[in-house]
This record gives sequence, C-alpha cells and structure tokens, in this order.
Amino acid sequence: MKMSAARLSVEPGLDPYDAVRRDRAELASAAGGVVGLRLYGFAGDTLVLGRYHRRPHGHGVSLARRLSGGRVVPGGEGFVGLGLALPHRSALVGDDPRALGPEQVMNRCVRGLLDGLRRLGVEPFYPGRDLVTAGGRTLAVLGLEIAPDGTTLFEATLAVGRDLAALPALLERADPEGVTCARFWQPAEVVSVGALTRRTCSLEDVAGVVAQGYHDLFQVHFTAVSTPAVGAPEPGWLDVCAPRPDLDRSARLASMLGAIEVHARRDAGGAIAAVQLAGDFLASSTSVTRLEETLVGVMPTAGAVHARVVEAFAGRDEFLLGVEPRELTDTVLRALA
Repeated sequence: MKMSAARLSVEPGLDPYDAVRRDRAELASAAGGVVGLRLYGFAGDTLVLGRYHRRPHGHGVSLARRLSGGRVVPGGEGFVGLGLALPHRSALVGDDPRALGPEQVMNRCVRGLLDGLRRLGVEPFYPGRDLVTAGGRTLAVLGLEIAPDGTTLFEATLAVGRDLAALPALLERADPEGVTCARFWQPAEVVSVGALTRRTCSLEDVAGVVAQGYHDLFQVHFTAVSTPAVGAPEPGWLDVCAPRPDLDRSARLASMLGAIEVHARRDAGGAIAAVQLAGDFLASSTSVTRLEETLVGVMPTAGAVHARVVEAFAGRDEFLLGVEPRELTDTVLRALA
C-alpha cells in the first residue's frame, strides 16, 4: 500500500498534560487520511497510566494518561513514547478497514518498531499481547485504541536509557495509598536499549530508525513536521477513571496483562446501580463505556450480566484483550455478591 501523506513528529521534553492533546490532534489528522508517527519524551519523572487506571493522588511525580488501555509504565528520562495514528486499523496493509481483525492490529503495527530496534543493534521479539522483549526480558509495553470513527492509535513505551524496573519507585511516590493496580517488574525481568547496545541512544536516534522501519516495511513516506499547536492542555483527562466513593463493592481478577478491577454499587432493589471497570486490560473505549452503561438496572445474575458483556464486545470493530468475556462476567458478579 502506498501512503501519500505521513507525518513524523519528534517531541523532546513534552509536558505530560499535553500528551493526550497531541494524540487527539494526530487522530483528527488520521481521519483525513494522514498517517502520523510521534516519538516523544516526557519532561521529568512521569507515571504513565493506561486509559482505565484509577488516578493516584501522591506528590512529586507528574502523571500522564494514554488514550489506549494497557499497563502502567514509567516515563521521563530514559524512556521514549511512540504513537502511530492511522486512518483505520488496517491502513498499514491495505485500503479495506476490516482486512485485519482488531486482535491482529498490534502484530502489524509493532513491526516498524521491531525493525527500528534491529537497526540499533537489538534483537527484539514480539511474543504477542502487549510486550516486546529482548533475550526474554521486557523492553517495551504496547497499547491500542480504535476510536468510534475507526481511526486507530497504536502506542508503545520503549525503555532506552532506563528499564521498566523504575516503576515501583515512581508508584511509591505517586500512589502511596495503592489506588492504582500495577504490575511491578523486577530488575532481572527487564532490559533497556542502552544496556543491550552499551551506547547512548537519543530520542532523535530512535525516531530515525523507527521511521525508517515503517518506511521499508509498509512504504510509509514520512515528512518531518514541527510540533503542532493543539490548544490548551487537558488536565481533566487524568480524572476519567478517578476513584468513586459511591462504589462500595469491588473485585479483582489477575489477568494476562496484570489485573482488572470491577467497582460497583447495587440499588435498593438489588439491581446494578453503577459499574466502573479499571486496570490493565486492552479494550475499545466505546465497548467499555457501553458495558458500564448497559449493566445499570440489570439484576446481577450470571445470564443477564454475561449477555451484556458479550453484547458490548460483539461488534466487528470492538476488542477485549487480556481477559476472556466469561472471566469478566465472573468478576462483575463477585464484585456485586
């Protein structure tokens, strides 16, 4: 597939509050047929939440929240963020938006990143799901969002000068109350580009080889652009999954990606009054919103809840990765028991 318009933005020292605005701007351009590739670094230590993580309220660490779901990761010095905005989920391979199923998208989108890492002297491996490894150790964490209009955002956090074992120290400062569920990586489980190559790689170095990877694999012809003006920051975005005191029941499920939490409340008649999903899962945001809304008023029986879960993720453009529908149903029921 030949792509006539593609933009490459390299953004060092990005304010975490600006990050979601940048991604929304790239998705708006993608809706007009323009592919956008962003590589960026955050200014200062940053805790990067997925779309569905509950916001902590500690101090001394900046917070960012991705448009995609997935795990909590560290950001700031030593880490490079990547965002690839596409007109539709199959844009890298063809013109038919449904050429790829939602579950196949990350497998294709990650290939430009893998090719770029090889150019830096790293031998990466994509074992599936949401991780990139090297020598069996985690090197990058991936995310995916498919918007209601079909535009698609693939995201990655790459350990370049530091590794993902930096996360526990960030969480101790940002989340002393343990509000945010997150998987802690041990030093033996993770690695960085610098540790593998024994050299320092700048943001510009990474951006150059990754852009070349997408160019060679998918014939994406990038034009370097300056950081676009996107208006005022969007600090309220951090609170989209804030803890809700009215939800007095909860349950947690250990999943392939980490953990999923269900917070809920029943009304006076025993029906579901409110539900909030939180945690490390990857899912289309429209599906999650639909599920939370359609569960309201339902009696918490296995048949009724499972029917809503299946319906929420049944569309051809919907996806739920890291947990099976039946497991999610059981977790909702446990929260409401």
